[in-house]
Parts: sequence; structure tokens; C-alpha cells
Amino acid sequence: MERPIYRFLHVAFALGLAHALFLLAQEGVRAHQLAQREARLRAELRQAEARVAELKALLSAAQDPAHLEALARRLGMVRREEILKRR
Repeated sequence: MERPIYRFLHVAFALGLAHALFLLAQEGVRAHQLAQREARLRAELRQAEARVAELKALLSAAQDPAHLEALARRLGMVRREEILKRR
């Protein structure tokens, strides 16, 4: 005949095992969410780095006198000795 304490110990062990499995599953879900967040943040970082590179290129182009002259000519500006002819 089985003693009542063994029944209690079996139930406690089963509950502890169920709790441990639940915590393990919860950590797995959390690890998956963190991996997704890391991937999203890495993609955002790549986009930000590309934007920084683009802005640096624009900054270096803005400091080039030939580029500034081309921009001014697109706006219709001419030098003092030049004559503006409309088409």
C-alpha cells in the first residue's frame, strides 16, 4: 500500500516539473523576441549609417566650388560679366 506522503511528493514533483517547463518555454519566447528586436535594431542601424554616409557626401559636395556653381546656375544665377539669354 502506498503511503499518502508519496502521493503528495509525486504531486509536488509534477507541479514543480510543470512550473520548470513553463519557465523554460517563457525564456524561449523571450529569447525569440530579443532576437527579433536585435535584427530590427541592426536593420535600423544600417539605415542610419547609410543616411550618415549620404549626408557626408552631400556635405563634401556642398563644399566643392564647382558643385555650388552648378547649383547656382540651375537656379538661374549668372556671373556679373555674363549675359542671361532666355530661350
